[in-house]
Amino acid sequence: MSAAAALAPYAAPLISGHAEALAQASDEGTPKSGGSFVVVISADPSSCNTSLTTSVPESTLGSFIYEGLTRIESDFTAGPNLASSWTISDDGLVYTFKLAKAKWHDGKDFTSADAKYSLEEVSAKYGSRFKAAASKIKSIEAPDPETLVITLTSSYGPMLVSLTAYGGAAMLPKHIFEGTDPLSNPASIDKPVGTGPFKMKDWAHGDHITLEKNKDYWREGKPYLDEVILKIIPDGGTRVLAMKAGEVDYSYFYFFPVSRVAEAKADPNLQLREKALPEDKIIIWNVRKEPFNNPKVRQALYRATNMTYIQQVVYQKLGKVMVNHMDSRLGWAHDASIDLTEKYPFDLKAAAAALDEAGLKPDANGQRMTFRMAFDSADTDYGRIAQVLANNWGQIGIKLVIDAVPRAVMIERVFKDWDFDGTIQAYSTSGDPALGVARLYVSDAIVKTPFRNVSGYSNPEVDKLFAEGLAKTDTKARGEAYKKVSAILAEDMPVFPMWETAAINVATTRVHGRWAWSDGYSFWEDVWVD
Repeated sequence: MSAAAALAPYAAPLISGHAEALAQASDEGTPKSGGSFVVVISADPSSCNTSLTTSVPESTLGSFIYEGLTRIESDFTAGPNLASSWTISDDGLVYTFKLAKAKWHDGKDFTSADAKYSLEEVSAKYGSRFKAAASKIKSIEAPDPETLVITLTSSYGPMLVSLTAYGGAAMLPKHIFEGTDPLSNPASIDKPVGTGPFKMKDWAHGDHITLEKNKDYWREGKPYLDEVILKIIPDGGTRVLAMKAGEVDYSYFYFFPVSRVAEAKADPNLQLREKALPEDKIIIWNVRKEPFNNPKVRQALYRATNMTYIQQVVYQKLGKVMVNHMDSRLGWAHDASIDLTEKYPFDLKAAAAALDEAGLKPDANGQRMTFRMAFDSADTDYGRIAQVLANNWGQIGIKLVIDAVPRAVMIERVFKDWDFDGTIQAYSTSGDPALGVARLYVSDAIVKTPFRNVSGYSNPEVDKLFAEGLAKTDTKARGEAYKKVSAILAEDMPVFPMWETAAINVATTRVHGRWAWSDGYSFWEDVWVD
């Protein structure tokens, strides 16, 4: 059976990817003040403090209210926020921040004492994303109300990105949190006090949350909107219908079903933008096992994998084929000259010959080997990918056994027992290779913990280069280290980069400004509506 026939039940209209209509659009015209903006979320948030959780409904709510010292820009580097400027010592150990003149929603001044408290007492203790940065901090000082000094034990390249609210470093009012349990403090749950562009107004559980304009916001003339309403709609299909009916103005990609993207693109009342921290779909090999411990076998299997077909049919031509081990959207770390689809082009005859050379010759029945591909059964796209793989590899004598199990079972089997041959997974880059990519390849991440180096791959030179990228503070120098990593991984191939996830954010045509951004949460003060 052909791959096309195998996927016939899943066929859908093909729509544009990164390079076409889904690119971040530029808005023309003068921003208008006033109006209400309705955002859809899937459930009642259990918290609005982004330092305590990475859950999307909670982070969405908190992003209107709380802010970090920095925020993530379009190229996934850190830009100013509550820290208006900073200097870094030559050895990369001392960061000196000058703070913006901002006020909390209760009218009190935001000061360096708040920043010191937030990082030491909340982010470092409760922020899962901030944990790595916290381990590098030697001391935090607040010499005057507008100056914060962070001293590290060793240089840490992602430090500025870690100081974003997305990174688990939301600034919190010391006068409200000090001496309390941050987990149960009302300012974390339903009575938040932040510095952000919007303030809590009311919360009708199970239906909506209303936020009102912060008239004393520290960015002069902003926000433009008078009101933001977070509409709670649990069902994905119902969320789409609400958008098409004009009852909702905006959906973050997390809340909008990929299966309905083509429908949204065809609706003249909706607009689409592709933007988020890059996430990648990959195939990970257990290199502890024969024959997957042989790079020549892994290279041959890549030649036998039609990555373009997966992107076009499984993912409806959304996103991009991932051409090397660094996502192309992390442009400063990505070497465009390394293209695995050119280095190992899809060619079943060449793949078969390479397997012959590696000693995996077919038996009398034409079979070379049988192996299992494990994945989360709840992700139907993974099942479709597995069908393509079974078809491709079956044509050269490889039998793929599909090991689709519930997520909890998959986590146990793959990440804790290492009982797999290959596995299909999604790994977020977290906007920086040091945060989201290194964990796939460095030797010290070979631990029985979810979403670390489960392949067992270990290469001292790769470890050294990732350590360089982690330690340097200059973006260009860090990028050079990661490009060298890509060249090595292109030979070793412990992981098959497969698909750069399409993050399709949807809004009605009345919405303007930066409503789709790098981490999905950063620029609400710039949004305006007709």
